[in-house]
Amino acid sequence: MAVHVLLKLTGPMDHLRLAWQTGETLLESVTFDEDPEGTRYNILLALQEMITNVLRHAYDLDENKPVEVSFGISEDGFEISLRDQGPEFDPLAHDTEQLASATDMPVEVGGYGIYIARLVMDELSWQRQDGWNCLRMRKNISVPAQVK
Repeated sequence: MAVHVLLKLTGPMDHLRLAWQTGETLLESVTFDEDPEGTRYNILLALQEMITNVLRHAYDLDENKPVEVSFGISEDGFEISLRDQGPEFDPLAHDTEQLASATDMPVEVGGYGIYIARLVMDELSWQRQDGWNCLRMRKNISVPAQVK
């Protein structure tokens, strides 16, 4: 990869801002064919939702547990990897089908972050590795990235 950035975060949910700003800065060097600003925002929204899920659900707002966010830019893609030590949870196994087909707001709250990530990213994968949940999200780039 042309660029790789790793954030190791602990502390209050205010650190979401650091992850957002890092992603935003890196995404400035990536050109997307269709709606570049909207695509960048959607990628950052997916990132924020996934980190929020970890902090709220896996860690029950415990600010002392680690979250690792890795960003990578290659010539053909922008990749985000998110790692946490929460209970084993495969977000890709979570059913968001009802959100995709709903005409009204669902009564049950939840699943929107996973739904958003599936909707806006081109590839998602998850694995449990050495006590860590590891989520990988990738957005393909058709115009080669220009690393500044």
